[in-house]
Amino acid sequence: MSLRFGLIGTGGGGHLFAGALAGRPGGARLVSVCSRNREKATDFAAIYGVTEVFTDWRELIRSDIDAVCVASPTGDHARMTVGAAAQGLHVLTEKPIAASVADADRMIEACDRAGVTLGCIYMYRFMDIALRMKEAVTGGLIGQPLIAECTGLFYRDQPYYDSGAWRGRWETEGGGSLVTQTSHTLDLMIWMLGDVDAVAGFYSTSPLHRIEVEDSTLGVLRFANGTLATVTSTTAAINPRPRSLTIRGTLGTVGLLDDDLVQWDVPGGVSPEIGELMNAGPVDRGDTLTTAGYADSTLHHLQMEDFVAAVAEGRPPLVDGWEGRRTTAVMEALYESSRRGEVVRPD
Repeated sequence: MSLRFGLIGTGGGGHLFAGALAGRPGGARLVSVCSRNREKATDFAAIYGVTEVFTDWRELIRSDIDAVCVASPTGDHARMTVGAAAQGLHVLTEKPIAASVADADRMIEACDRAGVTLGCIYMYRFMDIALRMKEAVTGGLIGQPLIAECTGLFYRDQPYYDSGAWRGRWETEGGGSLVTQTSHTLDLMIWMLGDVDAVAGFYSTSPLHRIEVEDSTLGVLRFANGTLATVTSTTAAINPRPRSLTIRGTLGTVGLLDDDLVQWDVPGGVSPEIGELMNAGPVDRGDTLTTAGYADSTLHHLQMEDFVAAVAEGRPPLVDGWEGRRTTAVMEALYESSRRGEVVRPD
């Protein structure tokens, strides 16, 4: 099946989408791009051999395309997705799916009503090490999961937040470090452990940043399966560290650091396959600790392949709208818990 894609947004996320489509997954190809700045859109289009350029996303979704990639600021995801669905277009949006659960619900409803596919980029689910970790957790290799730790200790300077008018604002970014930097690792934890039934958290903004949103969040989650977990997220770490996820069970522990499998303490020890993954060496996807974006689009390509196949087969993609909504609901609950000073159940 060949899908003609349009792309809204030519920033870092736009380059990842375009890079993923450059390999033509399932025959899909990028045919048009949109940016409010025509010069920027034209320069971007030239890099990827695209001829159609728009400065208004409403014109792009009315053009001759089958699907749209939404790489705009988070606060725009809902209206662009609803608009695209009304035109009969499939939609793949960058994470997080929306700035709020209410917006995510609007997107899901619009796509369901139109009979089109909705997906949300959480490309780390397609890493081999993440797949092996999930198998260890859901397959009982670590026994009953007990404790999990999700940590993102990043640093972003004030010029980073000043680089876009949408950054650092609740309405347009949907949150701070938790939403923009740590949501990938949080999503992996939720994907591996299942639904969260209670959240307690605090967030704050350090003197290092002049922003509306938080730059530090600390939370505790109770999963429906009884697992307890901590979430630590900041963009105010002067000495940043690679993101990490560790899950400890009654029989063993598995963990990743950045894009590397670093812990596999399970009955039977390390198999040759797991040993090969652990000895593969560090994966370079760009400087994620101190700068925005990712230099490598390999994982986006893998998720794009699944999305195109899902459209062709008439099935939900592996990361559909509901999966994106679930992670957003937990983040929203963390913020709400801090504001209300009480334990919150994700909506």
